[in-house]
Amino acid sequence: MDVPVARSSHARPTVTGGGIGLALALCLSLLLISVFRHGHPQGEIGLFSVATVVVAAVGLWDVYRDPPGHWRLFLELGAAGMVMGAGMGIYQFQMPWGPSFALWWAAVPLTLLWMTGVTNLYNFIDGVDGLASILGIVYASGIAVAAFTTGHPDEVLVALVVAAACLGFLWFNFPPARVFMGDVGSLTLGFVFSVLAMRLSASSLRPVPLVFFLILYSSFLFDTSYTILRRAFRGEEFWLAHRTHLYERLNRIGWSHLHVTLLYLGLGLVSLLLALGYLRAGPAVRTALVGLQLLICAGQLVFVKAVEGSEYVLIHRRPKPTLKQQ
Repeated sequence: MDVPVARSSHARPTVTGGGIGLALALCLSLLLISVFRHGHPQGEIGLFSVATVVVAAVGLWDVYRDPPGHWRLFLELGAAGMVMGAGMGIYQFQMPWGPSFALWWAAVPLTLLWMTGVTNLYNFIDGVDGLASILGIVYASGIAVAAFTTGHPDEVLVALVVAAACLGFLWFNFPPARVFMGDVGSLTLGFVFSVLAMRLSASSLRPVPLVFFLILYSSFLFDTSYTILRRAFRGEEFWLAHRTHLYERLNRIGWSHLHVTLLYLGLGLVSLLLALGYLRAGPAVRTALVGLQLLICAGQLVFVKAVEGSEYVLIHRRPKPTLKQQ
């Protein structure tokens, strides 16, 4: 049970750790794909499945205990190392306006940063009912379309399993949530999204540019990254739990969980359309699409600040603070 504390966004004890079902679906699907392709769990998909089990175990550990941060990071880096040991990584980067360049010695640290970063940043977005689940459906759907159009059947299947698992869990997690995902679900989703992006971008057959995923994931990457940097520049302990992400700030001033989730669903769908357009566009249009996505991210910040400074919250007047809040 997740019992509310001062930094919680819910008001009553709620069952947590429900993401274990989602994590089991993903891990089993990866193992089955590996078995059908090789006869037993081996190769890239096999190590991918084992690494996903490790990340899910870290999340499950966090649900029942509060493990030290350095142990979590150590195990997450170990899972990322398994994936890199299978030959997956970010070895080159293609610019929106055309040319690509090799990352050489920077490939290893950037790959580790990408996997651990996306894994934990996605975990941070799981703060209001339904948000991580519904964004998971949007992102997995975009990955499935990109993988299908570029001829990557394994990734299509994994992405469809992710979308189906998130859709099934959303039945219990839609505001007001009856079950919380917990770190076991959000960490697993973030890890799978990071690895799918690497697999498709590093493919030797019709690769999907990494910028596609940066656009697709921008709604949560911008929110969580901006908040961490803001807290770091202020000298705050940004690694500790808090309620200052942009979506949490909306919830704190009166937006319901449903309103926040629907807003981010809209942002995710816009990013999905821009990302899919990026795949079929030429260099000039690709550059323009990246610029447009950056403007949307800036607008996301401006919007939150404007709502915070307004007397009204969505369609109703901001509630007056109680004596205790004052």
